[in-house]
Amino acid sequence: MGQRILALMLALSLTGCWGYNRSAKRWSYVGDVLLMGAGGGAIAADLTATEEPCSGTGCRTYKAPFSGLLLAGALVATAGFVGILLTASRAEVKSSR
Repeated sequence: MGQRILALMLALSLTGCWGYNRSAKRWSYVGDVLLMGAGGGAIAADLTATEEPCSGTGCRTYKAPFSGLLLAGALVATAGFVGILLTASRAEVKSSR
């Protein structure tokens, strides 16, 4: 179940947020900062998770150099950062109301 939630969070955040006018840009900055915070939280959760070290002669389990949570956190944080760059570099659209 945790992997499904993680996959959904990753799929929803891959685009980042970027706005087209002044108000939308403000909210997209908020969304992007939240993405970066969530990615940093996922990275911190992975790095602080403790695992029992394998001791003895029967330890033959493979331990990957990084986990899926670390990778997902890095992607979510990167999506937030790219969203901030796109929002900052995008020209404002003048809409007539």
